[in-house]
Amino acid sequence: MGRLRNAMAATGCAALLASLLVTVDVAAASPPTAPAAQVAIAPAGRGYATPKLIDQRTNSPARQTATTADHPVLGVDGKPTGATLPAGISKAAKPSAAATSARIPDGPNTGPSGQPRAPSPTTINSNFAGIDQAGGGGAQPSDINASVGTTQIMETVNRRVTVFSKTGVLQCTNTLAGWLGLGTTNVFDPRTIYDNLNNRFVIIATTSGTAGAAPRLFLAASTTSNACGSYFVYTLTFTGALFPNGMLLDYPYLGQDRTAILSSTNNFNPGYVNSTAWSVSKAQLYVGGAVSFPAFSVAFSTAPVTVTGIPIAATANTYYVAGVPGTGYNLYRMNNSAGPGTTLVLQATIASAYAAPSRRVNQCGTTVTLDPLDGRIAWAPVQARNSTFVWFTHGQNIGGFPGVRYGAINTATNTVTVANAFHSGTSDDFNPSLGAFETAPNSFNIWLNWAYTDTGATTCTNTSTTFNGVLPGGGLPALTGSDITLVTGSNTTTNTRFGDYSSVHVDPVPASGTCPAGSTALLAQQYFVGGNWATRLARVSIGPGC
Repeated sequence: MGRLRNAMAATGCAALLASLLVTVDVAAASPPTAPAAQVAIAPAGRGYATPKLIDQRTNSPARQTATTADHPVLGVDGKPTGATLPAGISKAAKPSAAATSARIPDGPNTGPSGQPRAPSPTTINSNFAGIDQAGGGGAQPSDINASVGTTQIMETVNRRVTVFSKTGVLQCTNTLAGWLGLGTTNVFDPRTIYDNLNNRFVIIATTSGTAGAAPRLFLAASTTSNACGSYFVYTLTFTGALFPNGMLLDYPYLGQDRTAILSSTNNFNPGYVNSTAWSVSKAQLYVGGAVSFPAFSVAFSTAPVTVTGIPIAATANTYYVAGVPGTGYNLYRMNNSAGPGTTLVLQATIASAYAAPSRRVNQCGTTVTLDPLDGRIAWAPVQARNSTFVWFTHGQNIGGFPGVRYGAINTATNTVTVANAFHSGTSDDFNPSLGAFETAPNSFNIWLNWAYTDTGATTCTNTSTTFNGVLPGGGLPALTGSDITLVTGSNTTTNTRFGDYSSVHVDPVPASGTCPAGSTALLAQQYFVGGNWATRLARVSIGPGC
């Protein structure tokens, strides 16, 4: 029997434009958050660094660090995420879609019955294997993500960086530590973005805390658009009340607006201490100048919001968002992100309660289960131009199944509209990321990228990478049973973690003469082959002419 989840849960829809989000009635909707006084957050720490220049064309390949496990991603309780979750044995029926009374009218992304379908036309321009566990050095999980420039794709995983052409031809590769010129330093949790205004690739990564030493992160920016060229590499050192010696700056996020690189971390010493957010001037990074910037205390797993656009447009404000299971979302607003005088306020706590996944992810043919994380926003949300909307996604519990939630926060009204996504009524869905491009004011192409297993399917399906999307005017439909699978993998009995994130980045150049810029995105996701992790990179175009 097919099991259906809630088609949509929504809050605060009244202020959303009809051309962007459909009007919905939801029986269990949360009321809009009442306006509240904004809370100014005083800086209580500082980061600083001067760079060294590393040229990948003359940088010798570094010896691969021998390892079979990476530092586990930690939760607010200080324990590895998923450590206390029960095995994925739930067979409870998912809630009926009809129970939400969601009305999804026919439109560009719906069929005659009003049910959502994958955007048409959809073109998969390339779909190829990226770095795998053996080539990555054995660390688990992969921490797969990838950025895309005008002609190149940069993929980062734990222990390795590889650059491909857009069709998957290898351009250059090195260990992560070698790429950053760090020798045998234990470097992990990498992320990458591409700045299409200044044509620069950027990487962030962290390292273990060292007793008696100030905490550190590593930030690198290419000096040109060539991902295989030279980089300014900064060892960022943090001091102040927020950063006692020996602290681990875990799970560094990476985002950007027009003028600054944005980041945040969860900090442990050895248990959870705090979370911090900061920004650094691109103008300084890109010329190899010394940097110094304030850091602010924020909620656990607060993610920076990346500004999209081709090129990246100016925005009045910079935002950070934290998903808070049981509550909703904390929305932070930053001003003067590139400095001087950077400030941060907690703009609103927005009610839209959800539950983190309540169990682990099932696999076919084994009792070994996978970690779905803890409901955090794992990949940077996105904002387009001066749109009032911030788009995001994260894992959640849907009727006892690990599932995906995505949606948009209206920063003008402090309200949020959300919907569910999943592969089927019996699938476990996890590790999502999202990308968006504004085709007209407050009208967006949306790509949603996630992984699933389906032990309840007639043919049991193991780890698979999948995506769905919404075209402008399509609203915010529940993306249920209409996704497109990019690759299907195997199970694993040796890896118990997954992800710990995936990525979506909009391609800055048109995929073809008829497919306009902003219609193509690069998706990066993990799966398993022969028990070890593998990664998949795909460039997907949606919309007319593609």
